[in-house]
Amino acid sequence: MEGGNISQSSRSGQACIFEDLIVSRPTGATLIKSKYYEKTGDWKSALKLWRPNDLPLKSLIDSVERLHISTEVITFLNADAVEPIYQWLVRKGVMTNVEYYESIEDYSMDLRYNRSITTVYVAKQEDALILGPRSTVVSPTTEWGRF
Repeated sequence: MEGGNISQSSRSGQACIFEDLIVSRPTGATLIKSKYYEKTGDWKSALKLWRPNDLPLKSLIDSVERLHISTEVITFLNADAVEPIYQWLVRKGVMTNVEYYESIEDYSMDLRYNRSITTVYVAKQEDALILGPRSTVVSPTTEWGRF
């Protein structure tokens, strides 16, 4: 930190989980196709089969692009999926950090020491219980709160 400038070392103000909130996993026949692409490491093709959840995606875009709230997108898929997810988000109109964690428990441990993230948006109540009081459950069919 030089001259009071903390911009390079400061972290995000909010975060959201990619799977089940920003996108929905495929079902039926597309699930089998998606699993094949995931096993072969072709995440770009696998992500094409996932269905974007419009309102949470619009909330993410609104937070980052219009309101300039620093936001992280968290994924538990695979470390190799980070770049394809980032490119997918760019095509949808949002440029933000994508972080990979092995499990939600690992993210919870990191979140304990990261006080700058005030809210984590999740799709499931079980995830909210693991992450603690800073998590907010949001339905994949609704937008998250007004700021």
